[in-house]
Amino acid sequence: MVHPDLSGELLKDKIVFTEWIIESPELFAGYLQELYGQCARCEGKFVLSQGIKELDISKYVEIITDPFAVELNGRKIINKLYAELNELSKDEMMYTKTLQLTQHIQEYLLDLESNTNHILQFNNEMDVAGLLKIMDVKIEDSTEKFFERLVCYIKNAIEVLSVKVFVFINLRSFLTDNQMQELIQEITYQEVHALFIENQERTCLKGGIRYIIDKDGCEIY
Repeated sequence: MVHPDLSGELLKDKIVFTEWIIESPELFAGYLQELYGQCARCEGKFVLSQGIKELDISKYVEIITDPFAVELNGRKIINKLYAELNELSKDEMMYTKTLQLTQHIQEYLLDLESNTNHILQFNNEMDVAGLLKIMDVKIEDSTEKFFERLVCYIKNAIEVLSVKVFVFINLRSFLTDNQMQELIQEITYQEVHALFIENQERTCLKGGIRYIIDKDGCEIY
């Protein structure tokens, strides 16, 4: 990940994470606003690439500002999950069972009709996505501790949303150094990258690089 206003790279292929420390409040807000905008499909100058291929930041970057507020079954994850399960229902392994289920539902509706004075009309095709919504299908969410939930969310976002870069804002205000290293270990295992954006310098984390913009806007990397 690069930005034309910066002299160095924010993320490098062979480096798992970068600590980006921006001491200037004006620059801190400016860069974050721009990155937020690009994640929402707005114009911006951050560029994310893999090899020589440029990647869409809105698809592959996830910004986390509050580790307490991550939703394991947020709208984006649920929509992607339902789309995945809907496609699975049509593949060779599940197609026969989907047809059988459709038939059982049709027979059930006909039985209901026979016990009323109404003539019923219904769709003969199975709407799997609609069924999943009615049954409130979601990823199991039984973890209460916020750090464990954060790790679970990262795994889900990678698996379901294909996220390649996680951007954490002032995460070190919430996690201990040991928890940070545990999180980095998980990110390393999942083969994705992390950008830790902080507004003040703390102890160095092992295994990454540090990029500092001081209060005067000078870059140290």
